[in-house]
Amino acid sequence: MAGHYWWGAPQWAAYLEHKELPIKAASKAALAQLEEGGEEHLSGHEYAALLLDDPLLALRLLRDANRRLPRRLARDITTPLGIFLSLGTAQFKRQIRDAPEAAEGNQGFTAIEQRASLGARIAFAWGSLHHDLDQGELALAALLADAGEIELWAFVPELAQEALDELHAGRASRSDQAQRQACGFVFRDLSLELIERGGLPPLIKQLIRGDEGLRAQLARLAVDAGRHLSYGPGDPALPHDLIAAAKLTHTPLATVAQGLPFLADEERETLLQAATTLSEQV
Repeated sequence: MAGHYWWGAPQWAAYLEHKELPIKAASKAALAQLEEGGEEHLSGHEYAALLLDDPLLALRLLRDANRRLPRRLARDITTPLGIFLSLGTAQFKRQIRDAPEAAEGNQGFTAIEQRASLGARIAFAWGSLHHDLDQGELALAALLADAGEIELWAFVPELAQEALDELHAGRASRSDQAQRQACGFVFRDLSLELIERGGLPPLIKQLIRGDEGLRAQLARLAVDAGRHLSYGPGDPALPHDLIAAAKLTHTPLATVAQGLPFLADEERETLLQAATTLSEQV
């Protein structure tokens, strides 16, 4: 994309808006594995759970589900289960089977998708700890919070790599600073532009943009925790994430720690001890 580096978030959103979003080959394999057990035994929740592992699949289907609804209802779908119920089983499966697959070997793309999936799973778990929160809404918002960066890695990886190089070289101390220095805009702004252009539910945009409401705070915290967890269970920011989540949900640290996926028992216990010690010092 030589000659386009003066573009800001609006210009890149216009460029990416009509791209055919690729999904992970693993999503197609996961669907096939589900069907092996017999469709009569499957629930909508099991189908919808596939979306939490594939942000671009979720974005594809969320767009399609909203386009298919009557205009007066076009902004009501805000959860993975809602996407599945709106599309129906046949269309849901057809979308997965017919979607192009993401190219293999793009390590930046794989890493950012895994990070988004971690954030979504954490948001889903932590959302269940508060009676008036919708787990699915929080999970979908967390999953799509970095949709702009994911699309850059899919279609313009050299641009996303420049921001990563800026961070790794020590010329920036934070990701958003590195993105602004290398690219001239923050990738989260691109996510918001894409959601706006895609006609997606305003609630998703509100949760990603963030405010002082409980839902937005918890979604934002889950995204941060997913990023920190992607660096490894020993990341020093994780105990702070647990303390913040415990305060927001009024839940014991041990319960909050259970919301972090893919940890061994000893890793979870070590992290919990660190968070407990830190909370006693505050």
